[in-house]
Amino acid sequence: MSIATELGRTPQSLFGVSRAVRDGDVNRMTMTLGDGPAATAALGVLVDDILGFTLFHRRGERDGLVSATLSVDFVRPTGWQGPFLTAEGAVEVLDRDGGLASARIVDSAGALVARGTLWGSFVDGVTQSRPIATEITPAPLSVGASDPADALGGTVESTDSGARLTVPPNPDLVNAIGMMHGGVLTCAHDVAATAAAGGSMRAASMKVNFFRPVPVDATTVFDATVVRDGRRVCMVRVVALDAAGRECSTAAVTLRRDPDASPAC
Repeated sequence: MSIATELGRTPQSLFGVSRAVRDGDVNRMTMTLGDGPAATAALGVLVDDILGFTLFHRRGERDGLVSATLSVDFVRPTGWQGPFLTAEGAVEVLDRDGGLASARIVDSAGALVARGTLWGSFVDGVTQSRPIATEITPAPLSVGASDPADALGGTVESTDSGARLTVPPNPDLVNAIGMMHGGVLTCAHDVAATAAAGGSMRAASMKVNFFRPVPVDATTVFDATVVRDGRRVCMVRVVALDAAGRECSTAAVTLRRDPDASPAC
């Protein structure tokens, strides 16, 4: 859920994520799939949005919501059936200061793709917008899930310890309070981790901890360090650094080898 930029482009439009629909205690969103191979990284915006929306509308008299910890298990990281994915979110735990929301994502054939949870904290003194749509309509300007790195406008390079993703200033990545969207951060952590693992593995699980907001008017760097590099499983730690070098979020990512790729020698 982000505010529109002057060009009308948002993280939702870049990744084909619809506005939310409330159906009793369940909330729904969809994400259109691109023509190319789908990537788990593209799910970042969808997962963060459905979970954030679900908690935000249970905030009571509090002004807004900030994400604290986002966890995702990619049950089926490949072979999604289009034309879209559907996310359903519900509140699991709630008190005055925040809560836990969970979500499940299925493809158009009804097969489970991923599960996610979000711990969020309610805050005061901020202004956020969470519009509700009357129907699910894929957003315009969509690139779907085919190339998340291009949607971020970032560049990837190899490092001695893994890989580095550099995302330049980009107003299209803004959230409801004018900072980088939490789903974009999640997506970027996945892109960097996948690059560090050599590109032949896909994320199986991810846990992201958010520490401070990231401005969209300055460069953000995602440094990925390989912690364990196995034949079939790779563990990567990714750190997001703002232009001042401050740690803004970290992710622990477990990747498994793509079944279509040959094992490393």
